[in-house]
Amino acid sequence: MEKINNADIRKYTTYKLEGKVKAIYFPSDVLELKELISDFKDKKIKYKVIGNGSNLIISPNYDGVLIKLEKFDKLNINGNIVKVGSGYMLPKLALECAYNGLSGLEFASTIPATVGGAVYQNAGAYGFSIDNIIKEVSVLDDNNEIITLYKEDLDFGYRDSIFKHKKFICLEVTLELKEGNSEDILKKLKENLESRKEKQPLEYPSAGSVFRNPLGYSAGKLIEDTGLKGYRVGDAMVSYKHANFIVNVGHATSEDVLKLIKLIQDKVKEKTGILLETEQEFIE
Repeated sequence: MEKINNADIRKYTTYKLEGKVKAIYFPSDVLELKELISDFKDKKIKYKVIGNGSNLIISPNYDGVLIKLEKFDKLNINGNIVKVGSGYMLPKLALECAYNGLSGLEFASTIPATVGGAVYQNAGAYGFSIDNIIKEVSVLDDNNEIITLYKEDLDFGYRDSIFKHKKFICLEVTLELKEGNSEDILKKLKENLESRKEKQPLEYPSAGSVFRNPLGYSAGKLIEDTGLKGYRVGDAMVSYKHANFIVNVGHATSEDVLKLIKLIQDKVKEKTGILLETEQEFIE
């Protein structure tokens, strides 16, 4: 099994924050993963399974290891049913399905996540989310056994799923899409990508939207109205282009980002009475 000791976490998260982690493991298959999890449990080693790291802030004091399932990347398309490994990149999957005349993943072309990460987070954009197309998921449960969970078992909510509350690992996902016209689907993918380039600060590393939109409000507008666009803590900065993005303009640390998140929450609460909830996950 591939393993990297003293791994630079900048390479494994989209924030590219400064820091190291003891080790990162790359299991080739479910058997290796099961053996790894069993060993960690026996030795009481803290671990975290990650996808593309597009929603993560990892503390430099994190004393565990990471597991990355990038080799879980098999894809099978049978009619409108798609079976895909949890390590497969979501934008790549959206494009592949478009070429096959399958609609339903157009929203996903702009989300830099793995399939497993998208299920974990119930990722979404443009009014759609992954739970709209989920049929079932193959899971490694907390007893280190492979089970199948159906959509109704997954407790999907706004940027939420059962995976956030139980020590389950997503292995393979079955999606049910709709047949459509490839040219129309590809056109929509392109439109979504152009919209993302126009509205999001892609010139800097970030982890996407920092805060959930409170009911009836835009988190970005609430932050903008406090005058925090461009505010910095170290090299972490509130984006000028979209205030619900914190960007790394140099060598930001997780402490920089967390201090800036707290400052934003305090300022918005002071001005509006609304406490913004984070979408991003902090590992410590």
